[in-house]
Amino acid sequence: MNGLRVVMVCLVIAYAALASPAAGGKHAVAVTPDAPVSTAAPVSPATPAKPSWSALPVPAAAPPVTVSDLAARGPDEAWATGYEQPADGLRPLLYRWNGTAWSRDTTFPGAGEPGWLGKVQFVGNEVWILRSDGAGEGQILRRSASGWSTLPLPQTLWTYQDFAAVPGAAWVVGEDDTGLKVLHYDGSAWSRESVPDGVLYLMGVTARTATDAWSWADTDTGTTVLRWDGTAWRDAKVPLPPNSNVHTILLEPSGRATIGGSQYSDGVARTYLMTWNGHAWRTTYPPLGDTYTEAMVRGPDGALWLPVRSDHAFRSKYARVDGNRTTYSYGPGRTNAIDVKPRALARAGSALLSFGTAEIYGSKPNLMSERLGG
Repeated sequence: MNGLRVVMVCLVIAYAALASPAAGGKHAVAVTPDAPVSTAAPVSPATPAKPSWSALPVPAAAPPVTVSDLAARGPDEAWATGYEQPADGLRPLLYRWNGTAWSRDTTFPGAGEPGWLGKVQFVGNEVWILRSDGAGEGQILRRSASGWSTLPLPQTLWTYQDFAAVPGAAWVVGEDDTGLKVLHYDGSAWSRESVPDGVLYLMGVTARTATDAWSWADTDTGTTVLRWDGTAWRDAKVPLPPNSNVHTILLEPSGRATIGGSQYSDGVARTYLMTWNGHAWRTTYPPLGDTYTEAMVRGPDGALWLPVRSDHAFRSKYARVDGNRTTYSYGPGRTNAIDVKPRALARAGSALLSFGTAEIYGSKPNLMSERLGG
């Protein structure tokens, strides 16, 4: 029996040796069904670098400064307005972007006089800017290829709340000692327009064409959206959320309109967005807290962009809202900054421009600008 057991063990060892891949000699290769034909490491396609915000130098002004508006016609032309506060009072500020750098413009009428500059609008080949001397006198500055000119307003207002201009029309809304005023320019002369009964105050105005303008108003029943049809201002019947206000209305050439504002519930405000697609309104509540949406713009990527309150004292913060998805990005770090506030955004070609203020520890707010992409 011992001899038979030895024979069986030898046979098992011999069979195992024949079945082993090593039996094929030193050039044999073991292949499994899942093994790749090539042993070279796969090469992933190059992933484009994600664009980030970069700081743009801005010539300094006399702090503290306040930014009013920013508008861009394309990648090589943008204008930013506001005012500085030297010891002798307010002075208007105007900056121009040429695609490479910001420069201060001091050639406009009233540049060295008291006052401030408001909203910027592009009307055909011209730039229109609302200006006030701070004492009630107002005018519209117009810049064409031949230089600057002025369009005086027909009357003095205590408050100039907002301004909008398109080819063939312009509106200025505000108040005088008798109450609300809506001034309308039809391309040749000014007139005063009436508003529906119950309207107490117009908080803003914007326009797509001379016969399609929108305004948001405070009324004796709450906030209401008005629409100009070329003949009169009428209630647009927009179903705003209850207990809400409106910060801005963004009109686009496609016919789309977006309203941004805040709704109040139990004393707490939350941001809402309403979008008109030409047939119906849709209301959403992106996670933006109580963000003020006045600076909201449609970015080159098709999403809505707006500055939000930053959780980093030394960096700005921006929100990107694309449908139901909201993401955030930060501006570049600024040494010793305690408050960085982008005040206005504009699409400049394939880039986004921001303009605002930055307060560095131990100093008053001065101007800042940042760019994304481009």
